[in-house]
Amino acid sequence: MSGRDAAAGDALFARAAAWVARLDAADCTRAERAAFEEWLAADPARVHAWAEAERLHARAATLRDDPWLRAGARAVVRRPLYRRPLFGLAAAAALCLAVGTGWVLATDGSPTPHTYVNSGLAPQRQVLGDGSVVVLDARTTLTARFGWRRRGIELQHGRMQLQVAASSRPMRVQAGNSVLRDIGTTFQVELLDDGHIDIALLEGALEIDSQGTQGMHATLRPGQQLRVLRSGRIEPARALVQPQAEAWPQGRLLFDATPLPVVIARMNRYTTTPLVIGDPALAPLAVSGSFAAGDQAALLSALELGWSVSARTRADGALELRGER
Repeated sequence: MSGRDAAAGDALFARAAAWVARLDAADCTRAERAAFEEWLAADPARVHAWAEAERLHARAATLRDDPWLRAGARAVVRRPLYRRPLFGLAAAAALCLAVGTGWVLATDGSPTPHTYVNSGLAPQRQVLGDGSVVVLDARTTLTARFGWRRRGIELQHGRMQLQVAASSRPMRVQAGNSVLRDIGTTFQVELLDDGHIDIALLEGALEIDSQGTQGMHATLRPGQQLRVLRSGRIEPARALVQPQAEAWPQGRLLFDATPLPVVIARMNRYTTTPLVIGDPALAPLAVSGSFAAGDQAALLSALELGWSVSARTRADGALELRGER
């Protein structure tokens, strides 16, 4: 190693050691932790330097209570010190460093998952740990994991709009049988009751990989939307209905020839009295109109006027829809 390389290595370790000390401080802020993650993700060499600095910092914190060192201090006037034990400690430290660095790289720091749940009856806005902004539709659940090198979100139920904070770490979103990857975009993802996945891209770029018997790959451009079927087949992208995408985060539902089962699934998110289809002949109906989220009365009125659909209360409290015989 040249003198210049050695100096660069020393400077990198000094910077990593400074980060270790700062992160251990009680007054370390969220902004500083975010800055550290950005610094760490920019270069794999920084991960190694940080792991070494963190390991030595932890080792130093335990030296005063180390029984071997206490015993050595008591015996120093009675017998000479030998270098073999010191060599053994150095080898053990090197082994721990290698294992620790490998663990950090393999597990991405083993980030703690954070679950976000909107159990209310209206959309909710949340700021995630990396600065990304998510709008959770009613009855929506997601889990986020943010590590040193990558960020990950799993949409477990419902619908979300995600504005991804710019970062060198890519964002990976799992929704049903599909994986979405992007850096710095705004998009919407919805898990439908039948297992299909609707994806709409408002800005940026988005790559989609699906799994299943018909796994496929697709790329969305701004102003496009598509559907991924349960089989993994990705339907062709189509133009995004912008007013529809903008409506639900504001508490309105805009339907444009939307199948009745999808209409009901979306309306049911905002009420404790669900609608159910009791007549299979109603399933093909396509509904258009704008409704306030949770306004069942307005939807039922439109269904009655347009298709003579009536509702009756079942024993379990649900409203069952049936067509006129």
